[in-house]
Amino acid sequence: MDYASILVVDDDEMIVYFFKMILDELGYNVLEAFSGEDAVKQATSTPVDLVILDYKLSDTTGDIVAKQLKEINPKTSVVFVTGYSDAKDRILRTNLSHHVVVKPIKENELIETVETALSERAITVSV
Repeated sequence: MDYASILVVDDDEMIVYFFKMILDELGYNVLEAFSGEDAVKQATSTPVDLVILDYKLSDTTGDIVAKQLKEINPKTSVVFVTGYSDAKDRILRTNLSHHVVVKPIKENELIETVETALSERAITVSV
């Protein structure tokens, strides 16, 4: 069985490693990036199915990175992560993703969001 490739992008290394640990255990192929620039490089060299993307990175914002990732592969799904609960609606209005989770994120919330985003991607891609 082929497992989805997931790119986790956050400038907080602990969050990246926490997400990676959880997703690795579920069998996903998890890539890591700690900046927007690194995320674009990773996605250029390795196709990814899903990107878990912090909205505020040290070098840029998630909406800019998401647009670049969508240019590389329009089929890539994006889940935004933010530490600001009041930013959720603003992020959703970018129309770059239907999924925004607010930190701190619990393990079950991460898993559920990833599975939902990937299942929506499969439906969208197969149509």
